[in-house]
Amino acid sequence: MAESMEEVRINGFRWPLHPLQVVSWVVFGTDFVVYLVLCIPMIETVLWQVLVTSFFLTSVGFLVVSTFLATSCNPMDSYVLRDEAEFKDEELEELPYCGLCATTVQARSKHCRACNKCVSSFDHHCMWLNNCIGGDNYRAFFVSISSVAVMIGVVLGTILYQFIDFFTNEAFESRLQASAVHSGLSMEGFLATLIAMSFVNVPLWCLDMQLVLLHVYLMHQNLTTYEYIMNRRQQDDEGTSTFRGLPRCMDWIVFSRCGQRRPKKKDKIEKIDETKPAPPDVEVGSQPPELETDRTPPAAPAEAPPGFTASVEGDGFAAKQEADLPIEHPL
Repeated sequence: MAESMEEVRINGFRWPLHPLQVVSWVVFGTDFVVYLVLCIPMIETVLWQVLVTSFFLTSVGFLVVSTFLATSCNPMDSYVLRDEAEFKDEELEELPYCGLCATTVQARSKHCRACNKCVSSFDHHCMWLNNCIGGDNYRAFFVSISSVAVMIGVVLGTILYQFIDFFTNEAFESRLQASAVHSGLSMEGFLATLIAMSFVNVPLWCLDMQLVLLHVYLMHQNLTTYEYIMNRRQQDDEGTSTFRGLPRCMDWIVFSRCGQRRPKKKDKIEKIDETKPAPPDVEVGSQPPELETDRTPPAAPAEAPPGFTASVEGDGFAAKQEADLPIEHPL
């Protein structure tokens, strides 16, 4: 590889942790504790307490395991570790070449700027997991976001039940005071807790469900998030209607640049002519420097753009680049 292994992010647990990754641990951890301590004891019957708690803990278990697997996985393209001599001539002709990894990579691989490596079947870079999502951890990622939807759904269902019970059941106050956990909590204090939990969990559930629906659609269409973005961009640029994507109101979740540095000209992407050699550090909207004719790929830039894969074509170096594409989900 052109870059040393020390500079490559192996998985999402490598330092530095992303701030949103830490925020997710704090928010879901707090939600978990508050729900079990304050909400579960106020369910009226012991049977329903056991059933709801069991279902809730099952969803949390799936969430923790799948999140750990998706975060600890290294989705790097296995071709990166192969010697160029191992590739067949037809593979060298058909497969793309990454100048940053200095090797031939698989057809659907892309070089991630944040992880500094080519990712097999690249989908997107998830800030909440601090890791790329690719072919090796996509299933774990989907189970993770689905588990979040179930977990928060249980929380919201319980909150709705307790809102109704609070205003309609005269015995609610006596049950609240009889609880050892809630003995020092007033009716107003408990109501404020339910409202605060609603403010946190309703937006999270709506956003997460939109993300789940997006990936159900992508799996049905056999598309990655990256490919969806490229198809949508091509549709917008060419004004064609051949690509049938999701309703426009759902597109923001893949085009959002939450947590990323916004480009100065985010509404204009300059297409790089792949028939002309260009160095890999050409930025969108900028004039390329003198072209290199040496077949040897140039050194990797200090910060490779997201979704970047370089290839060698003819006698020159051509950069296949969709620079500054928003391939990081807000969730």
